[in-house]
Amino acid sequence: MEPEIIAIVDRVSEEKKVDRTSAIKILVFAGWKELRLEKSLALYKEGKIAVDKAAKIAELTVSEMMEVIAAHGIKSDETLEEYRQGVKVLMGSV
Repeated sequence: MEPEIIAIVDRVSEEKKVDRTSAIKILVFAGWKELRLEKSLALYKEGKIAVDKAAKIAELTVSEMMEVIAAHGIKSDETLEEYRQGVKVLMGSV
């Protein structure tokens, strides 16, 4: 591994007070979660998925996903009625 990677692993290991293997697992999980969030945001921004699907991909709740979307300044073309319909589907009441 590159020295920069080893330094990151060692820093995480020290900060979390875990061994190198555990530090690598932490970093892989964090990276995977970030990649899933990036993917869901991109698909949502492109209008390919709704907020509920974006939340599912990112493994967040719909309200958490809406906060992330707003924090990234992404505007939605989804109407309030479309959103309500999506919530009904998620709740199993349709």
